[in-house]
Amino acid sequence: MANTPDQERKERVILAAWEVFARFGYQKTSMQDIATIAGVSKSVVFKYFQSKENLYRSVFRLASDAIAEADAKADADETEPNDVFTALRRRVGARMELFARSPYVYSFSYAAAYDKDPLARELVQEELARRGVTEASAKRYTGIRCDVSPLKAKQMIFWVSQGFLEEQLSRGLAEPDDLQKEYLEWVDTLELLLKERSEDQDV
Repeated sequence: MANTPDQERKERVILAAWEVFARFGYQKTSMQDIATIAGVSKSVVFKYFQSKENLYRSVFRLASDAIAEADAKADADETEPNDVFTALRRRVGARMELFARSPYVYSFSYAAAYDKDPLARELVQEELARRGVTEASAKRYTGIRCDVSPLKAKQMIFWVSQGFLEEQLSRGLAEPDDLQKEYLEWVDTLELLLKERSEDQDV
């Protein structure tokens, strides 16, 4: 079923909000900025979300849920070995599908994670508490080299992933296929550095 004109306008507002908040942060973004990018009047933005705070809370939750849904879709197709590197390779495909539909969803999420505004920090902390670390995700780190703690391995993977995203965003939005290819090269490198090698591999 096709979206109604009202639904299409609201979707444009959400996409525009991700883009503008990602570029300027919470404090420096105005409802007029978002309305301009969405191609609607400011009154339309207020009609849907009533205030900038409500809008930010709404698009933050939509972004985090969309990313979690993409990851869950990838994780549903578990293949062996079920380690963190296999999970990263599965997830990048699902995330790039989301990126193709909503180019600024990751830009917004990254910007929100580092936005110093109290509202952004509150929402990020709530999200971290809500998602947590599952038993399944913890088990993925059991294949890490014995001289590297799972926590340090997780931090390294996070830093590389975030650094990669920051570099790509500073260049401007790239094609999803190019992003996926380059990121998978980093996953290969991380696996080479962090994964426990079998005796057969050492020979």
